Amino acid sequence: MKENYQFDRTELEKSNLYNTIRGGAGIGNTKFEGFFKCKLVHCEMFSIIVPDLIYIMDDDENFSWFQHYSFLPNHLHKFTEEEIYGTINIDIAWGHTLTISISNEWHIDNFQDNSNLFKCRITGPENLLEYSTGKGKVIEGKPYINLYHHTTEEVKKLIEQSSDYIGSVWNYQGTKELKSLCFAYFTSLDKIIQDQDLVQIAMGHEGEIFLIKDVTQEIIKLEVYREKTLNRKATLCQLIDSTILMSNPILMHTQDDLSYVYYERSNPFVYRVGLEPKKKLPFFNGVIQRTENVHTADHIILGDATTELGLIAIFDEENTKQVFKIEPFYETKTNILKFWFDNNNNNNDLYTAKKINIPKFNNS
Repeated sequence: MKENYQFDRTELEKSNLYNTIRGGAGIGNTKFEGFFKCKLVHCEMFSIIVPDLIYIMDDDENFSWFQHYSFLPNHLHKFTEEEIYGTINIDIAWGHTLTISISNEWHIDNFQDNSNLFKCRITGPENLLEYSTGKGKVIEGKPYINLYHHTTEEVKKLIEQSSDYIGSVWNYQGTKELKSLCFAYFTSLDKIIQDQDLVQIAMGHEGEIFLIKDVTQEIIKLEVYREKTLNRKATLCQLIDSTILMSNPILMHTQDDLSYVYYERSNPFVYRVGLEPKKKLPFFNGVIQRTENVHTADHIILGDATTELGLIAIFDEENTKQVFKIEPFYETKTNILKFWFDNNNNNNDLYTAKKINIPKFNNS
């Protein structure tokens, strides 16, 4: 038996057991200097900060990054026009929780995906770097992260020969075809060996996975793409511009005693690049940069984990009833912290007037 800190699992001879309990190890007391990429999103009733990427520099160019699994609502404080601070608790591997602290002064840039990049202070366990998920590199001011694409040897050779990925028309669930969008799929998992690894990338050996409703604990069976680990033995590793990666759907969880809510990044081991219909995603020397083919999302799927429809929503974009609309920050001089206090104090409606493009499906 091996405890894999990188991928948040216990490895047995014939199975990988992924952890599902969050926050059990608490917050450590060691301080680190790092960077935090995030988005501000709105639903009909409230706004929250959604984490995108957390990383700590190894040297002047290279860094270690941490995959997050769930997070709590953020807390913001304003003392003067320039002294604005924010904190957010974020769950990473093996039950550890990080406290991320940002400030108006530490704002660095706004990217084309409408995310903000902040320098941040990270409070966590003393051995935090042991829980890093992967490596990355800063290129021209943007964080790039190493991700993997697993396929057959035959398809791997075709991808290498063409130096691009053909966008898939299949949705998250792998059961419906899109016509307004396609995706290049990647994962932070370096290998697909056990059936449990397939589940982590929204596939199933038997073509089904199981979800659990909050509070009632009712089990929901969901049809997904049927696959075998034998078809995922060949691997490509790419260094990908993190600003072209779409934010994963989010599940809003209600604690069983109804005392509080928290948010889960669904299918955390899945990473998608949205592309315009019938377009390809090129790479050069193992690096994937933003091209004109890349689709910039204007919303994030939101599912209520107390309902069956909410649980299914994170896989089935066509029938989603709730979304977070992303606040557009690209090419603006403000940032999330300043914007929050300039707009939310007056209870401005930041949701209704924002127009978004919901994906369109074939035969729908």
